[in-house]
Amino acid sequence: KSRKGKVTKATTGELTYARYGLWHYVRPEKQKKEPYFGLQRAGANLRGLMRILLFKRFESSVYAFQETIRRLLRIHESFLKSIDEGFVPAGEEAQYILYGSDTLEESDLMDALAQVSRRYDPKDFDTDTLRKHIGHDIALLKTIQELVAPITPEKDAKFQTLKALLSDKPLKSSKRLIFTQYADTAKYLYSNLNP
Repeated sequence: KSRKGKVTKATTGELTYARYGLWHYVRPEKQKKEPYFGLQRAGANLRGLMRILLFKRFESSVYAFQETIRRLLRIHESFLKSIDEGFVPAGEEAQYILYGSDTLEESDLMDALAQVSRRYDPKDFDTDTLRKHIGHDIALLKTIQELVAPITPEKDAKFQTLKALLSDKPLKSSKRLIFTQYADTAKYLYSNLNP
């Protein structure tokens, strides 16, 4: 949570979205200067988009939501490791690397992030609070992950409803085409409906 450029405490049961609002962790005397001022606009938009993304992914399928939480955990843990290694992976290039980090070894990931994060001096951030809030979000994401892990296709009411609809007439004896917004949901449906 934040108020007029100041960070407040993390609230139990709520994500802080600290990784998406880095400007709030920039020391006040640096907030109006570049490259930090640019983080303000991006942060306000990203925090709102992340909230919407989480709801949209959950709405799409349990599997898409589970995959999103898994990716967010990996990214948040890499972000926290970056801070521990002495740099803040901020900016568009760093986000691109973090989101594509599935294919990178950890040492290569840290090297790539360090390269693109040079313009942001960690001394200009309240890294103690940032580290604490990222840790808070990691703990909450792990709790969410544990809560949705038991929802298998057999226990997924939305999937079971779709499966029942597809096995009834007129759909049972005809070709069917299912549209979905997310590739994760398409993979989930394919692997569970194809047999």
